[in-house]
Amino acid sequence: MRVALCLLPLLFALTLGAARACAEPQIVAPAAVVLDLKTGQVLYAKEATRRMYPASTTKILTALVVLQNAKLDDRIRASEGAVCTEGSAIWLRKGEELAVRDALYALLLNSANDVATALAEKVGGSVANFVRLMNRTAKACGATDSHFNNPHGLPDENHYTTALDLARITRVAMGNKVFREIVATKTKTIRRDNPEDLSLLINHNKLLWRYEGATGVKTGYTTQAGQCLVASARRDGRELIAVVLGSVGANVWQDAAALLDYGFSAYRLVELVREGQVIGSVPVAGGVGPVTLKVARSLWYNLPADKPALTLPNWRLSLAPVEAPVAQGQTLGEVVFTGPSGELGRVAVVAAQAVVRQPRWPGVAKGLSAGGGLFLMLAALWAVRKRRRQRLFRR
Repeated sequence: MRVALCLLPLLFALTLGAARACAEPQIVAPAAVVLDLKTGQVLYAKEATRRMYPASTTKILTALVVLQNAKLDDRIRASEGAVCTEGSAIWLRKGEELAVRDALYALLLNSANDVATALAEKVGGSVANFVRLMNRTAKACGATDSHFNNPHGLPDENHYTTALDLARITRVAMGNKVFREIVATKTKTIRRDNPEDLSLLINHNKLLWRYEGATGVKTGYTTQAGQCLVASARRDGRELIAVVLGSVGANVWQDAAALLDYGFSAYRLVELVREGQVIGSVPVAGGVGPVTLKVARSLWYNLPADKPALTLPNWRLSLAPVEAPVAQGQTLGEVVFTGPSGELGRVAVVAAQAVVRQPRWPGVAKGLSAGGGLFLMLAALWAVRKRRRQRLFRR
């Protein structure tokens, strides 16, 4: 099967010369990770799969579950259990109502534990049911070594995650427009039943003021968990997520900034293949002609900045036997990219156009077509002759 491939010109056009190598960041936190938001690629990891207490970074998952299961104009009502939740709060009053939208701001900016409980009761019907939703959602995000036991992150030996899992959860959450808008907000005034209650919210994430390009997302602290922070930032068309778990004091801000700096300077993002790019054509068994192949979506990869332009991932085309009929957009195989450490990614290859079956007996088909035409001609002549005879008899 012959295929003309044209991936290499694009790849070479996207990279320049080698850059100076970047030293890995020196951080205080025992567990950390930097992840590219577009690709999910890990750029740096330190004990990234070690189980840790997440503290209030838990609320990233809480907010995601709420956004997936409630409307922003819905209203929550503070129960006795919500009002009595320990830790940071906006001091809800029993029976007080709050719009889900405002509750999410209180959850993510002020890290309100009372609001977390009220949201859980609203969405899940009970905290226990909501926790089940949390764990189900975490697994769907790719968090394979986490378990959540409450919606706020207060200490619980059965409530844990990893830096990598938390980064994956955050990556999904940042795909939600409302979540992204909230975590990038520095200050927000919400509506309360009593105008004298706390309504001006100030985001606890100091990096929104301190770090160029910061876009979110959430702080956390308990004595058991230490200082925790999930931070995100965008520069030059790239967006990264840094997770810091178990840091000490103000080091948490330096840790997160160092991780983001490293990710931005040590790697550059390249488009390995572009959506809709034609990569060749292959014959179709039993078809009237060949089918053109194109890639279904773009595939991006972070290439180390100190690697020269020629140090590019290897790739191979994997195709199943192609037989007619072929539908436009039908998946026919995939392009697989690999590097020294293994597979980097893969993208589906689809048919650019439909290909119908070749007629089994083309000669017979032509004969039938010709015979059909002759029959129609004779029928028309017979009809004309019949009309003439009828006119003669009428005279």
